[in-house]
Amino acid sequence: MEPVVNDNGVMKNTGITGASAARLRSRKVHRELNPETADALVRRLCHLLDAGDYFGRSSSLPPLEKIGKLFLATDEDQNQSEFNCAVSPKVRRQVPLLFQAMAGVMEERTGLMIQSTAEINGEGFGRGLLYSGRIILLLRSLRAGFPFPFISGEKMIRYGVEGIEEGLDVLKKYEEITSQHGLLSLEG
Repeated sequence: MEPVVNDNGVMKNTGITGASAARLRSRKVHRELNPETADALVRRLCHLLDAGDYFGRSSSLPPLEKIGKLFLATDEDQNQSEFNCAVSPKVRRQVPLLFQAMAGVMEERTGLMIQSTAEINGEGFGRGLLYSGRIILLLRSLRAGFPFPFISGEKMIRYGVEGIEEGLDVLKKYEEITSQHGLLSLEG
């Protein structure tokens, strides 16, 4: 429930002024990114891009430049997506690659097999899913391609790291539940 601002521009029971309250409501609070997870995501994404670069044309580029050239969408791709409600082929390629990279980082961290499934149709609707066995670790719906296309490396890294951390939190919660009640208590 939204806090209410009184006549003086101060939120009730908090001491926050009206201008500060408006900023709190309008902006999503970003927590600090784990630099190790961000580095692992960049490294894993570069490995996936190298696998698709058959002739090694971009093998000598630094990681962020390689991601910028082979992965990030251009302004034209973004304008095409916004103009006629159809996503470009580069954007359709971004979705599964990013979810594969996220799954790879989670595999490194947990030692479990993490699988990814990602799809996006021509109009930009779809989903990205990370799972291990029967446990869904992360499910993201794509509506009109949002948040894709990524044209900034920072936004892409933030999206990936937040997804990885969310999936690891779900896995940790699942391990706590099964440790108390046994694995069979949660099977269908």
